[in-house]
Amino acid sequence: MTTQFAVSSAGRSKWISILGVVVSTAAVFGPIRVILSQSPEYIVTELTGGDATQVPTKLNNLGDIVGRKAGGGDAAPRATLWGRSRSAKHLGVFPGGDYSSATGINDAGEIVGVSNTGTAILPFVWTKKGGLGRVPLLAGDSCGQAIAINKNGHVVCYSSGPNGSRVFLWTRKTDPQNLGPLPGGDYSRARDLNDSDEVAGVSGSSHGERAVLWTNSGTVRDLGTLPGDSSSEAMAINSAGDVVGYSKGPSGMRAFIWTKGGGMEELGILPGGTSSRALAINDSGAVVGTSTTGAEDHAFVWQKQTGIVDLNDEGSAALGIMLVEAHAINRKGEILAMGKMDHGDMAPAHQPCAPAPPLSFLLTPVAAP
Repeated sequence: MTTQFAVSSAGRSKWISILGVVVSTAAVFGPIRVILSQSPEYIVTELTGGDATQVPTKLNNLGDIVGRKAGGGDAAPRATLWGRSRSAKHLGVFPGGDYSSATGINDAGEIVGVSNTGTAILPFVWTKKGGLGRVPLLAGDSCGQAIAINKNGHVVCYSSGPNGSRVFLWTRKTDPQNLGPLPGGDYSRARDLNDSDEVAGVSGSSHGERAVLWTNSGTVRDLGTLPGDSSSEAMAINSAGDVVGYSKGPSGMRAFIWTKGGGMEELGILPGGTSSRALAINDSGAVVGTSTTGAEDHAFVWQKQTGIVDLNDEGSAALGIMLVEAHAINRKGEILAMGKMDHGDMAPAHQPCAPAPPLSFLLTPVAAP
């Protein structure tokens, strides 16, 4: 079943095509799709499929998605891979554990994340041949989490223990390499890793919390803050070493992009809003994140040519969908976003006791004709 809506965009009529639900016991993701009349246009596919435990978190350049999904019955969530066929594959847990979650995947299909053992939370790397394997921690630590894996199979993690939280880089041929905090800092956390072994994250320092870049030469670089702010956090890095995140101060949070040639620049805030956070960047320099607009959060995409653009439009409104946060984008421009059903004026007067769980969506750019 196909339903079409005519909407106006940039002074011209656009057709929005919504594909109806196809009932199938084999379906993993809900097939709700809508073309957003943005530039570029996107096809939006619901990924949650009515399963609130299904939480996609990252995708690679081929379109494979990882995250977590509960098993049958009352089982806790398990790290999960959804290949391009969108069939779900649980990756397992460590012996004694009942929970795991995937946080990164490279184009070779190698996956990293975290699993418990009953006594600790530990980082893992999963491969098709080797299955679930432990990533060693820094000496003296007892817990940790793997954050990202690059094309070389190198993994960035952070571990914690008596010395606090510390970022480290691990390869299969070397011991964990402690990347260290900024001078005066006593903790650090990794957020992303590129193919050159450059790491983006956050560190304590004598000047407060700072967005940092750990270079492949072993140094840690304070990326600073936007003017007037007191702290910052880096969330992602691309192959060119461009870093995105957000800076915090008296006026709230502001998304930034940092480049080696230009330093830190503000990305802006959606109209009517007061804050923004950049959460991911691809190799083309496209940035995604979330920004307030009025009383709500809206997902955005930023590009140098267009500036910050709301990912919500007439197409999403026609379906009653509100995209609130975009947190991953790959080389093809595919975006993972969280959202909710937005009934607007049709919302029932009776409000539920608890908010509905967030929905997940995949935004796929429509090829130009």
